[in-house]
Amino acid sequence: MNRSAKTLYIFVDESGNFDFSLGGTKYFIMTSLSTTDPYSIASPLVHLRYNLLPNYAGGKSFEDNGYFHAAEDAQAVRDAVFSTIMKNGKNMRIDSVVAQKNKANPVFYSQHLDLYKKMGEVLLKYILVRANWGSYNHIVLVFSSLFDRKKRGILKQAFKSIIKNLSSKPYSLYFHDSKFDFCNQAVDYFGWGIYRKWESSDTRSYNPVKKLITSEFEIFARGETKYY
Repeated sequence: MNRSAKTLYIFVDESGNFDFSLGGTKYFIMTSLSTTDPYSIASPLVHLRYNLLPNYAGGKSFEDNGYFHAAEDAQAVRDAVFSTIMKNGKNMRIDSVVAQKNKANPVFYSQHLDLYKKMGEVLLKYILVRANWGSYNHIVLVFSSLFDRKKRGILKQAFKSIIKNLSSKPYSLYFHDSKFDFCNQAVDYFGWGIYRKWESSDTRSYNPVKKLITSEFEIFARGETKYY
């Protein structure tokens, strides 16, 4: 890791939905990509993006969207993105918190933001307490989910409190559309791979990058009650 870097960047993405029934996803997962060198992640993906533009090499989804999105990209594009990340993934840490939804207390069924807070606190503990980042003097936290104005306000308040409890460093918190940030697109890819592994035992998008994944913490693992 880059010991001379002065800022720790944390990019957070989510997978799954908040349908707490048999018709919803089995899991809700928060994944983070943290790094002191976002340029080493973003720059190679910029090169890949432009290399895919001639002759529509990125496929229909890339033609329509123009940015990397694991759930919609063609498999050839996924393979290229994963290969690019693996070649340049020396200055990053990937952590995820996994919630098996039918083990979640029913209070979370309508209080989604409380689940965000609970999972977010665990996620940030891995990044800010357990990881050895060396010297940095600022924290930048970027959510790839936009939310509405009210939810943003609640989450900002919650996560600012979490950061203050875990670190004495100054911080900045943002909600950015992932299509404008290559590090957000990278964490989307990691989140997709982790989610597919847990949700459907599909490891095609997990195996290529599993060496870079530091933690997958199952937050309700000790619970034995299944509510549906």
